[in-house]
Amino acid sequence: MDWATMNNDIYEMPLFKGGNKEVIEKIMHDYPSRYVHYKKGETIAMQGNVCRSLYILCEGSVYAKMISEEGKELTLDTLSAPDVLASSFLFSTEGIFPVTILANSDCNLWIVNKESILRIIEADKLVLRNYLTVISDHSMFLSKRLNEFALQTLSSRIISYIEQNGTIQNLQEAAFILGVARPSLSRAILQLVNQGVLKKENKGYILV
Repeated sequence: MDWATMNNDIYEMPLFKGGNKEVIEKIMHDYPSRYVHYKKGETIAMQGNVCRSLYILCEGSVYAKMISEEGKELTLDTLSAPDVLASSFLFSTEGIFPVTILANSDCNLWIVNKESILRIIEADKLVLRNYLTVISDHSMFLSKRLNEFALQTLSSRIISYIEQNGTIQNLQEAAFILGVARPSLSRAILQLVNQGVLKKENKGYILV
């Protein structure tokens, strides 16, 4: 898919919504981008790699995880279309991905180089405002995640997860997102069930 095809959908994306079409289209014509497909499980970006482009998720979902030197993994976030990836990294001093991004499903991404984004936000104040909103929202989310892992107990994190998602259906997936081993999650859930905080239904574990 090329820019001409993307042209019809771009202005529905949060980053470009309300943007000046003439300005954006001229810049995107002068500075080429690319449309890439990834299959579920494929690596989109590796932690520590140089970040030179903005990744706009057009279809599907991805998740971001960090891996320590000891090999311990922590899932930080799950993002779905039409979210933006790497918005906080692109103009950083280090200019690298601090996380590994993996395809959570088959997905399509529009990869726009740094120069294109810089020229667009310099020329269009509304897109600049949108970009700042995207960065701020991601920063707020990460602050909440830090609070979960640094200050909350596992039981509190389980309750927060169910409040946000409605239920825990797949223990392995929930354990991955919460950054704990499945046996630890199972024990904590059983304890919450015995305490009358959770109950098991056909659709999974829910709050009482």
